[in-house]
Amino acid sequence: MASESTADQSRSNRRWSGVAVFILLQVGLAFEALHKSCNIPRDLEANVPSSSIIEGNSGVAHGQSSGGGGNEWRRNTRAHRFSANSELPYSCGMVLFYHVPSTGGATINTWLQRYTEDNAWRPKNAGVNVTAKYFTHWHRTKKGFGTNESQNTFIDGGEGKKHGGMNEFVTDFEENEWKIAHVHHSSLELNASEHLLQGWRDTVESQGCGYVATVMFRDPLSHTLSLHKHLGRFSQSHGHKIDSEEYMQHLKSPNVIGIWATQLDYFLYNFLNRNPYSVDKETKVKRALQLLRDHFDIVTVGNHEGHMKAVLRATGWPELHMQTVNVFKKDIQFTKRQIENILQLLRDNGDIDLINGVQILYKDLF
Repeated sequence: MASESTADQSRSNRRWSGVAVFILLQVGLAFEALHKSCNIPRDLEANVPSSSIIEGNSGVAHGQSSGGGGNEWRRNTRAHRFSANSELPYSCGMVLFYHVPSTGGATINTWLQRYTEDNAWRPKNAGVNVTAKYFTHWHRTKKGFGTNESQNTFIDGGEGKKHGGMNEFVTDFEENEWKIAHVHHSSLELNASEHLLQGWRDTVESQGCGYVATVMFRDPLSHTLSLHKHLGRFSQSHGHKIDSEEYMQHLKSPNVIGIWATQLDYFLYNFLNRNPYSVDKETKVKRALQLLRDHFDIVTVGNHEGHMKAVLRATGWPELHMQTVNVFKKDIQFTKRQIENILQLLRDNGDIDLINGVQILYKDLF
């Protein structure tokens, strides 16, 4: 019996080792596929919708040639103009962080809070004289979803007016003042809020201050597996443990309210809502890349160091250590076939194309 148990354990170990190797290979192949496309920007250009002439582009619109070939449109993103700004840091301003779950965003958010009025977030004897104001409003429950109750509260304070929301937060900057806004679950549907993104920026900049919008992404497969592990921690909120089959079934449903969202769907529609307008993946990817191009100053994929340095360059804050938080170690509970299916579903949903596009747009920038 002991030898049979040992043999069973050995087979089990080999099986899980095989799964681990397979996952690492798939991640490697996914990254290889992404990087192979990075030298063909004109392919991505066809996936980026045309827009009005961008300020500072000397009259060159997207999709038109100005002697720079297929790379010209890449230099017209807001992030490229931010990177080329020789007048940084700003003397005052706002950092808006759009927090996509399971991308390492909790680490960035916690780090940002170290620069706020709440000294409890700051290491002792840090020697940092920054007291930024901090605003966030979010929740992970389904209450109010579909009625925009939580989003209305984030935007203008909602019913009861416990605060004035973002509309108030972007006003009345004092000299040398900094503010931080954290956008997370049920805070803002970017797809329907482009006018707010631009309006908030205009309001801050009209006061002589800088406005820095940031977002972090992650490799699609790693993100999907990580998010599944984290959802297990919140099983009580859903009334039962979410197994891998249920998790995958939601990914197969293109336009339902459910237990989670991919990076592409979360960036566009925020929490719990997957493709509410039933559009195809090409439309979603185009919209996401356009929003990034026109409204975000710092865009990174799994690069905390680059993200931090870009924020510090904009703000002039002294550097505080960015400590990794919200790491949940747990075994991967997917079979080889399930991993293969997840990769295909992510391709079908547009997430692979999104991260491919982001890596092309912001290659070597941060």
